[in-house]
Amino acid sequence: MKFKVFILFIIFFCFYLPAAEKLVIISPHWEGVKIEISNAFKKWYLKKYGEKVEIEWIDQGGTSDDLKFVESLYKKNPEGIGIDLFFGGGVSPYIRLKKLGYLKRYRVPYRILKKIPKKCAGIPNYDRSYYWYGVVLSGFGILYNKKVLNYFSLPVAETWEDLGKKEYFSLVGAADPRHSGSMHMMYEIILQAYGWKKGWEIILSLSGNTKTFSSSASQVAKDTTIGEVAVSLCIDSYALAQIEMNGEENMGFILPENLTVINPDAIGILKGAPHIETAKKFINFLLSYQGQLIWMLKKGAKYGPDKYSLNRFSILPEVYKNPDIKFKSINPYKIGKTIKYNFILATKRWNVLNDMIGCFAVDCHPYLKKAWEIVKDTENVHLKRRFFEIPVEEKEQKLLWRNWSNSVFRNRYINEWLNFSIEKYKGIIKEKRIYNYE
Repeated sequence: MKFKVFILFIIFFCFYLPAAEKLVIISPHWEGVKIEISNAFKKWYLKKYGEKVEIEWIDQGGTSDDLKFVESLYKKNPEGIGIDLFFGGGVSPYIRLKKLGYLKRYRVPYRILKKIPKKCAGIPNYDRSYYWYGVVLSGFGILYNKKVLNYFSLPVAETWEDLGKKEYFSLVGAADPRHSGSMHMMYEIILQAYGWKKGWEIILSLSGNTKTFSSSASQVAKDTTIGEVAVSLCIDSYALAQIEMNGEENMGFILPENLTVINPDAIGILKGAPHIETAKKFINFLLSYQGQLIWMLKKGAKYGPDKYSLNRFSILPEVYKNPDIKFKSINPYKIGKTIKYNFILATKRWNVLNDMIGCFAVDCHPYLKKAWEIVKDTENVHLKRRFFEIPVEEKEQKLLWRNWSNSVFRNRYINEWLNFSIEKYKGIIKEKRIYNYE
């Protein structure tokens, strides 16, 4: 009899024990971030609330892909998609999600908010209407392999324009911006820093120097480290990770002066979030002093990561006073001049720019690279002018982004652009053969 009572007690205990709280997060952050943030939040949550919490992470391959995925889900389920938070990917995705009505407003407690500066280098750290918050700060620059540069007797590339110089032919690393939000940001920065005409010349010339387009920004950083390329477009987190693993004597990273931005990497609660209260607590944790330390402390330190160094810059200025943080020489709040970045413009043309780069550089890369191999060494003005032609005027952008969600409209332009690019590069190759330009 006692045994039966015991069994009934066990059954009751198993079925009626409160289930652990849960969060569903879509994020382009790499696996190390997901593991370390999950572990830290679970410990913090258990200590503060006496309950367990589970986190389910979703990723479609990168910021651009995650954004497309979320938008496609909301088109089918406008009231909610079963996901609580969008986490990472810069700021532009959040401006777009807010405009579409897919973010839920949440104002964090004043004790947290008062410690976060409204801006860093002129760029907002959080939405003034409280729809998104920057969690860490990101810088965009150039990662370089010192040994490879030394082998080819090449200088360090200090500007985006340097990456297009003929000396770096087939030695530049880059990724497809349609799959990588950080890579997209760097192309956008180039256009805003140099202007439309000059910006596209730099994008096409550095694409000509690109060995091959990877599908992820993290792979580009790894390729630079192993010597597949000498230099690459790179976000600070990937660059600092490679420097930490391989040593400052082998790897270096530079933020082009007056030619880059310091950009918050944000988080926002999605409309219809099924676990909204837990989502709010997650944001509170990330923006707390304890939640910020994990991004900058060494592995094994108190409040630091257990296994993976995260190598990100804190949104809280007070963290930079901690004597145990890494990379003490870099403080985004004390960095030199950056460009005046237009977030509204960047957000509006996000998808259009991705497809333009896809058509003008990525999807026709073998032809582009062969044409650039000719053009980079020729004095023929006609060939050079032809190489840098694109079938889009700056003033046409508004028409494009207003209609880009129309698949018929978009596909027509994509087909025209890709055909234009292939024929252009083929024409340069053919003309070289006929006239044997030097």
